Amino acid sequence: MATVSEPPVMSSPELARGRRFGHIHVWGAIGFVSVAFIVVVMAQWVADGLFTYGTGSDDFSTGRLVVLRLVEFSQFLALLVLLAYFVVRPLLARRRLHFDGLLLLAVLLLNFWDPLDNYLNFAFQYNAHLIHVNSWGHYFPGWASGPDVWVIPVFFILGAYTWAFFGAARMGSRALDWLTVRWPERGTATKLLVVWALCALLVAVSELIYLQSYSFGNLATPDALTVWADRFYGWPVYNPIFFALPWVALAWLRWGRDADGLSFVERGASPSFVEGRPHLWALCRFMAIFAYAQVTYMLLYFLPWNLLTTFAEAPPSTPSYLPLP
Repeated sequence: MATVSEPPVMSSPELARGRRFGHIHVWGAIGFVSVAFIVVVMAQWVADGLFTYGTGSDDFSTGRLVVLRLVEFSQFLALLVLLAYFVVRPLLARRRLHFDGLLLLAVLLLNFWDPLDNYLNFAFQYNAHLIHVNSWGHYFPGWASGPDVWVIPVFFILGAYTWAFFGAARMGSRALDWLTVRWPERGTATKLLVVWALCALLVAVSELIYLQSYSFGNLATPDALTVWADRFYGWPVYNPIFFALPWVALAWLRWGRDADGLSFVERGASPSFVEGRPHLWALCRFMAIFAYAQVTYMLLYFLPWNLLTTFAEAPPSTPSYLPLP
């Protein structure tokens, strides 16, 4: 029977000293509480009914619609390929899910928090021509941006953000391996800074593609920090700075795995628990990885993004296919 093995782990000498410490009890608990909250919110959302928004009367050419569909479904196809290789393949081979499989599922679930872009102000909207449903963001405690008319483009966000976070974690951790070999005398902070620059460049390129394809629009960003500030496809130049940070955090998490393939958030369980309850052990590992991913996403990206929306001037002129409250 075919087997699936975990890619070789290359962790840094700096992190080797900390391998004896474990935090799975804390991170796992955060993960379980978060998933319970997600279940409650999604149940409310489904019970209240799902619907879509109209695209309005503004023209959206056939050529643009073709490009939009290509962007939408190519990314969803990438997600299916990743799931097949890192999750379905090892399960069919009756092998346990390794770190990458659990990480992929964790960043897939991370899409639940996407409405936080509009937590304080309605600052961001997807194109209603994308296949979508209504948002669940207004169920978040403290929701302050008024009526929630946000478009949730199912295929787009599941594909785009999952492959991006997962790919960045793998790319970044391998870059850290390479930098450790090439610059053995340099500290971890320097290497992370290089990885952050690479991630920020990837964010900038991909975001400009999305904006120019009219996949989404930025509606509440400070004019002084936004290119094309008077247009709905304006580009806030600070976005790559912040969005790259949770990517780097995941890359550091993957890079720091020990000889058993465990990141610091997965360590600390007793050997008897690990050996005696492998399925529950895998669930706890998933919860810990998800908790770390969501905490870093919220603190490093959503928090500064929302704070900066409070400095926005008048919103740009917006076409009808980007619904507004």
